[in-house]
Amino acid sequence: MIVESWLNERSDAKSRGRVFGIYTMVNLAATTAGQMVLTLGDTNGYLFFVLAAMIYCLALLPTAINATTTPLPLTQVSLDLPKLWRNSPIAVFAVLMVGISNAAFGTLAAVYAARIGMSLGDIALFASIPILAGAASQVPVGFASDRYDRRKVLVVVAFFAILSDALFLFSGVTQPAIVLALAALFGTTVYAMYPVIVAHANDHASPGSFIQVSGGLLLVFGIGSIVGPTAAGLVMTTFGAATLFAVTGAAHVLLILFAIRRIWIAPGVAIADKVAFRAKPLGRASTPETAALAASQADHDTEHPQSVAPDEREEAQGDKE
Repeated sequence: MIVESWLNERSDAKSRGRVFGIYTMVNLAATTAGQMVLTLGDTNGYLFFVLAAMIYCLALLPTAINATTTPLPLTQVSLDLPKLWRNSPIAVFAVLMVGISNAAFGTLAAVYAARIGMSLGDIALFASIPILAGAASQVPVGFASDRYDRRKVLVVVAFFAILSDALFLFSGVTQPAIVLALAALFGTTVYAMYPVIVAHANDHASPGSFIQVSGGLLLVFGIGSIVGPTAAGLVMTTFGAATLFAVTGAAHVLLILFAIRRIWIAPGVAIADKVAFRAKPLGRASTPETAALAASQADHDTEHPQSVAPDEREEAQGDKE
């Protein structure tokens, strides 16, 4: 949150999209690289704990040697569930289900892979490939959601997620190549849902409320991220590793049923009234500050009309010194 608030403050209307894109790319690459590092040594020792500690220490260096002024306080995003629900019931329910599913998989994927006998290198790939596949699928899914009812796009994506859930749950495959292919299908679907949900919620939101809506949905996602791994861990302990995908599958089925109900009773948003789809980092790696960094300058100006521009603040800081 601190890093994102710093980037948010130091970027302007012309550079915000580029800064956010580079930040997302670096974040995703580092997440993948961190998992692949596990293949370089013995995980039974202390090597990787020491390595992680060294990386945390290195992360202090840029702020320790940089004379840049400190960022303003973090963007505050209030959690108003009744207001979020009135804005878009499907967005609130869907983001909760996606939080349950994605966090359960993200937390316990390595446990599942180890239980079915995959090697350490394959386990690292099993955890990394879905993230990369999900990042790649945001482009075509976002393109479709801008041209069709986002709820229907969400249902289609969730259907393919259920397909991958069922294949993991009932096929009993353990061959690494097939398991990794299924993991790619899983990641392509589950990690593409979150941006569609946020875009749909903002289609119904009042102008200038992007930060509040997106930040609120992230907090609901966080609630699901608490429930998902807890439920999946209990189920896996009782019924076996494959039942991880019974939990994710149940979340996806509920999402589809609720979405179909909403499609049945409420009309879709006209194409002309839709906001532009914005690709986003994976929900588990996001904070309410991510919503502020992803927002346009117009969103910032609307939600924080009294805010001071970075160059004006730096000038004022210089006068004070």
